[in-house]
Amino acid sequence: MMEMMLTLLVVSVILLISVNTIPDYNENDKETEISNISYFFKAAQTRSIQKEKAHTVLIDHMDHKLTVRSLDREDIYEYPLTTCRLKSGGLKRFNYLSSGNTNAFGAVIFNCSGEDVRFVFQIQKGQFRIER
Repeated sequence: MMEMMLTLLVVSVILLISVNTIPDYNENDKETEISNISYFFKAAQTRSIQKEKAHTVLIDHMDHKLTVRSLDREDIYEYPLTTCRLKSGGLKRFNYLSSGNTNAFGAVIFNCSGEDVRFVFQIQKGQFRIER
């Protein structure tokens, strides 16, 4: 019985040392917010392609939120920002066409915990890049 207890103790200590701690989830994490914004834009583009209809992305600088609206003026997705804030200047709205392309060239500028982050959109293929 003592041997088994000693073996369990040794195994427990080895597991305690070898297992990394799980990081705490922080809902106000800047990196998570930037990823969510990126997923938001990609979801809007994907929906435009899937439905074969243009969708408008509205950038609300007053309420610090992003909204995807159909041509029927129905709000599809809304993403209220938590960590990042929209900065003035840049795009206020743009369309994802049914092909997935955008109809505008420019940037959406965010301030995320003191760091300026730009989502720069290209007209061809609806692609964007993130500049920090």
